[in-house]
Amino acid sequence: MNMQLDPKSEAQFQGREVWPYPRWSYPVRLVWLVVWKTIWRMCWRRIPRGRGFILKLFGAKGSTRIWVSENVWIEMPWMLTIGDFVAIGPRVHLYNLGGIEIGHHVVISQDAYLCGGTHDYTSLAYPLIRKKITVGNYVWIAAGAFIAPGVTIGDGAVIGARAVVTRDVEPWTVVAGNPARVIKRRIMAKEKSPALAVANE
Repeated sequence: MNMQLDPKSEAQFQGREVWPYPRWSYPVRLVWLVVWKTIWRMCWRRIPRGRGFILKLFGAKGSTRIWVSENVWIEMPWMLTIGDFVAIGPRVHLYNLGGIEIGHHVVISQDAYLCGGTHDYTSLAYPLIRKKITVGNYVWIAAGAFIAPGVTIGDGAVIGARAVVTRDVEPWTVVAGNPARVIKRRIMAKEKSPALAVANE
C-alpha cells in the first residue's frame, strides 16, 4: 500500500524541531554523560555527598545532603532543584526537560519515572512540550510509579507502586492505580516530628 502525505502535512513534518534545546546544552550533556559513566559511579557510599556535589557542578540547585543511587539518570542536572535528606533509589529516571523541583525528606523508590516532556501529537511535526514537575516535602513515590509532565505532588503524599499520575495530587493523600486515584488520607503515627502536626490537622 503506497501512502503519501499531502503537501500541507509534509510541510508540517519537515518543519519539526531539529534543535529543540539550546545549542550550548548539547556539549554539556555529552560531558554530563561521560561524568555519569565514570566519576558519578565511583562516588560510593563512603562519600555520601559526592553525587550531590557533582550535581551542583552541573548547575543543580539545593542541598548536597542527599542519597542518590549510582544508576539514577538525570537528563539535565541544571534543571533540577532538590531539598535536604532526599533518597532516590536504583534506576529512577528524572526526565526533567521542563525542570523538576523536589522538596525535603522525599523518597523516590526504584524504577520510578518522572517525565517532564511530551510531544504535541495534534501536529505532524510533533513539537516538544516541556512541563515542570513539583514534588513537595515528605513525599514517597513508590517503586515503578510514573509521574506525568506538569504534575504537582503535594506535601506528604504517597504515590503507590506502579501508579500512573497524570493529575496533581493533594497533600497528605495516598494515591494508587492507573490512572492514579485517591485511596485514603495519610494519617501519621504520633512521633516527635514537626511535620506530623501539620499532617494530622
